[in-house]
Amino acid sequence: MLEYELPCMENEEFKKKVISRLNRIDGQVRGIEKMIMGNITCDEILNQVSSVKSALNGVAKFILETHLKSCVIHDIKSREEKEVIDKFIQILDSFIEKKNKKSSEKNDDLIRKIEMQIDKMRKAIESNQCSSLILKEIANVKNELDGMARVILENHVRNCFVNELKYSNENTVIDNFIYTVNKMIK
Repeated sequence: MLEYELPCMENEEFKKKVISRLNRIDGQVRGIEKMIMGNITCDEILNQVSSVKSALNGVAKFILETHLKSCVIHDIKSREEKEVIDKFIQILDSFIEKKNKKSSEKNDDLIRKIEMQIDKMRKAIESNQCSSLILKEIANVKNELDGMARVILENHVRNCFVNELKYSNENTVIDNFIYTVNKMIK
């Protein structure tokens, strides 16, 4: 199996930026846990989940761009082009592919799992592992967040949404719900 050279991971500024972003994301994940424990509304929790996914996308874009500009270009110039391109396409597939699953784990277990995955990314960066491994972990975290969001959204529809429709302005309830769902599908 082809392993990329690691010019991007040798850049201390790159590593520092990625770890800083991961630390912020880790804080956002802990914030979700506090929101769940603090009985914050489903809409607000789902919006925070969406924010974490957005932040992960930002990190992934940054890593992907750096990986492309350094590792992939370097390897295309110095190795078998087809092999390098195939590996790069695998990376893209793992990052872009959505696994449409609903999580059966409890939210606090998922939060712990996500925190461990973020820690795994930090360690991969600190030990100069290839960017492709980090991109795969980002994809895993996004899938976990999607699973968590599905459970929260389902509970929201079954409980909160129905009650809000009965006792509140239905146009406002529907507008808020559509806004939340819109953020979730991005």
